[in-house]
Amino acid sequence: MDKELEQKQNVKAAREYGKKILNKRMVQVLLNDPMPLLHHGEILLRDGERLGDIRSASYGHTLGGAVGLSMIETPKDSILDRDFFQSGDWNIEIGNNLHSCKVSLRPMYDPKNIRIKS
Repeated sequence: MDKELEQKQNVKAAREYGKKILNKRMVQVLLNDPMPLLHHGEILLRDGERLGDIRSASYGHTLGGAVGLSMIETPKDSILDRDFFQSGDWNIEIGNNLHSCKVSLRPMYDPKNIRIKS
């Protein structure tokens, strides 16, 4: 029993440590405006600060706008958790224009795999 408790404490400590050092994440991005298109290389901004760029992009017909994947990186003192992604003003720079967007760690289309499993 003592060994099992020790293992659980080690896992919990590792998770807490991971939250402190995790500053790089792959995110899915969806433009709020259905007209602009993403290609790749567009800059992803949060509150005017560059966090990453679009690595892969397409048009999400089921989502009604351009979608992309971006690897974002923040300073070491920031923690990339759900609150970080839900707060802030997210934009993508396409050409010289800023377009508002949504950012998510989970897939935006069928995040619980309900459609796939049905």
